[in-house]
Amino acid sequence: MMAMTDCAWPVNGRAFEDILDGYFPLGESVRQMMERHGFATMWIALLHAPVMNIRGLPPTAPVPLSLPKTYSGMIDNMSLLAVQCDEGVRLAGVGDWLWVDGRAESETFPVSTRLGEPAFVRGIGIAADTSDASGEGSAATVALARLDNRQAMDNALAAVTRSLGWRASRVWGLGTAVSEIRRTPSVDTAHALFGRRFDAAEGKPDPSHCAPVSSSGWDYLLVDVSPDQADGEALELALRL
Repeated sequence: MMAMTDCAWPVNGRAFEDILDGYFPLGESVRQMMERHGFATMWIALLHAPVMNIRGLPPTAPVPLSLPKTYSGMIDNMSLLAVQCDEGVRLAGVGDWLWVDGRAESETFPVSTRLGEPAFVRGIGIAADTSDASGEGSAATVALARLDNRQAMDNALAAVTRSLGWRASRVWGLGTAVSEIRRTPSVDTAHALFGRRFDAAEGKPDPSHCAPVSSSGWDYLLVDVSPDQADGEALELALRL
C-alpha cells in the first residue's frame, strides 16, 4: 500500500453569511440553506440562538403561537458540519446549549429541535461540482487537507497553505466522523484547531496522492486569508469567521 502524504485540495467553495430560518427543525433549516446556496457540504457556526423543544410536535406541524418556558432553550454556541445525503442532510458537530426549565441535560442535541427565531450564521460552503477549483492556477479560496504526520501538525498545515499559493490560512479541524451534535469536547480533540491561523512556510507537500473532494477522508478545512488575494469580499468574510 502506498503511504499517504500531506496534501491539500482546492475546492469550489466560499465563506458566506446568511440567516438560518427559524421555527423549522434544525436539520430542515440547514437543508434549506444548503439548497439556496447550492452547497453539498457546509460548515457553519451559530451563536446565541433560541431554540424550542415541543414534545410530540410533528416536524411538519406549525409552531404554536405561545410557548411556555418549559419548551424554551438557548444555543450558546455551536459548530456544525452538514453533508447532503439520501435522507436530506447529515449533521454533526459540537456546541453548548441549555433549557430554561432546568430539565436533565443530554450530551447530544437532536436535529429535530426547532430554532425559536431566525439565526444569523457564518460559515464555509462547498459546492457539489469541484471541477473548476482543482486545476493548476486555481484561484480557489477554500481547500481541504489531510496530514500523514500529526506530530508535526503546525508545520504541515503551514506547508500545505504554501502549496495552495496562499500566504496565510485559517484552519478548522473536521474531527472524527460522527452522526450527532455533541457537547463541546475537551481541548485535546481535533476541534481544538477551531479558527487557528497558519502562515505559509517553506516546503511544498507532494500532491500526487490527493483525490477529488468527497464527504470523508479529510482532516482539515482551510480558508484563504492572504491579504493580497484578488477577491476582497472573500477575504473580508473569511476574516470574520
